[in-house]
Amino acid sequence: MNKIGRVLVTNDDGIDAPGLAVIERLAAELADEVWVVAPMADQSGVGQGISMHHPLRVTEYGSRRYALTGTPADCVMVAMAKWLRDSPPDLVLSGVNWGANLSDSVMYSGTVGAVLAADHLGLPAVALSQAFHDRSALDFAATEAFAVEAVARLWAAREAEGRCCWNINFPMLDPSEVRGLRFTRQAGGAIVAPQLIDGADGRGLDYHWLGFERDTTTVVDPDADVVALRDGYVSATPLHGSRCDERAFERRAADGGWRLDISDHAE
Repeated sequence: MNKIGRVLVTNDDGIDAPGLAVIERLAAELADEVWVVAPMADQSGVGQGISMHHPLRVTEYGSRRYALTGTPADCVMVAMAKWLRDSPPDLVLSGVNWGANLSDSVMYSGTVGAVLAADHLGLPAVALSQAFHDRSALDFAATEAFAVEAVARLWAAREAEGRCCWNINFPMLDPSEVRGLRFTRQAGGAIVAPQLIDGADGRGLDYHWLGFERDTTTVVDPDADVVALRDGYVSATPLHGSRCDERAFERRAADGGWRLDISDHAE
C-alpha cells in the first residue's frame, strides 16, 4: 500500500475519546504525517455547525496535536486556516465515533459534519463510526481490523469516482464474523419521533433533555446503511455537501419558473 502524504484527524467525542486514539493509530498506518485537531469536549449531535457566538481557544497536546473549544467543523476550518493553509491534508478522517451514524442520525452527526466541512473545502474525507450494543463495553475490534483497508481502497479509487467523501460504519461483531463491505445509501425512517426527558434542577426549575424515539426495524431497503450493519456488513455510504434535490430542481427548472402575482399586495 502506498502511503498517503498528510492526514488530518478529528472527531466529535473529544480529544480524550478512546475512538480518537484508535483513529490516530490507524491514520499512522495510512499516512506519513498525521495532524490531530479535535474538540476539547464532546460535541456529539452538532452536525456541521460552526461557532459564531464565542471565541475559539486552542490547547496544544503535543507535536501536530491540538484541542479546540469548538465543533468538529470548527476543527477542520481552524486547521485549514492556521496550520495547514499552505500544505493542506490529502485526506481528512473523522472518528472513530463510539456509536453508529446511520439513517436519520447522519444529519445530526458531528462526526459526519466534519467530513462535510472538509468536502466543502475540496478535501477528500471519510467518517468512521463503530456500532455498539452496550455503550459501556468499548470494543473497536471490527474498526481496527478493517478500517485501514477500507479507507485505502476508497482512497485509491478516488480518481475513478471523482470524489472521496464517505460515511463508514462498522458492525459490533467479532472481526471473524464480519461478512464484508457493502456500499449503501442513507435511509430514513429510523427516527420515529423526538422526545423529551424531563427533570428538575436543585432550585426546582424544570429542564428537558432532547432525544429521539428510534426503531431501526422499520428500515428494510436492502441497500440501506442500517440493513447492511444488521446483516453483518461494514456500511460505506458516499456523501456530498449539497442539500439541493437535483431531481426536483430538474422538474421545476423545465417549467421555466413561476410568474408571481403581486396584485393582492399592491396598495
